[in-house]
Amino acid sequence: MQNEADPTVGWGLFANLSISDGNPNPVKWSLLAGIAGNNLIKGREHDKWGIGYYHYGLSQLLIDGLQLANIYRRSEGGVECFYNFAITPWVQLSADLQIIDPWRVEKTRETIGTIRLFTKI
Repeated sequence: MQNEADPTVGWGLFANLSISDGNPNPVKWSLLAGIAGNNLIKGREHDKWGIGYYHYGLSQLLIDGLQLANIYRRSEGGVECFYNFAITPWVQLSADLQIIDPWRVEKTRETIGTIRLFTKI
């Protein structure tokens, strides 16, 4: 989707899917997908936003091999969303939220939020 007045402003979908036999590759399949772009509201075109999802499906050969060494792992996945509020074209305030199911079995779901202020030179 592009802004008719300015084709450099818009938003779009992205995705990447990979599949292997999992031997010797440690990742049998992975998926990255999301949507991101500029805010299309008039006057907020410098704002940027996005939401994405990822999943890394570990091969069963890797999981089984690690278990023999008493190392327990699982596939990992997560979601991230962000919004960059352009105070000026060169000063932005950004908020980011990530929710991750980590590959370490003993770890529970992690939720991480950040806020940052940055400048472009």
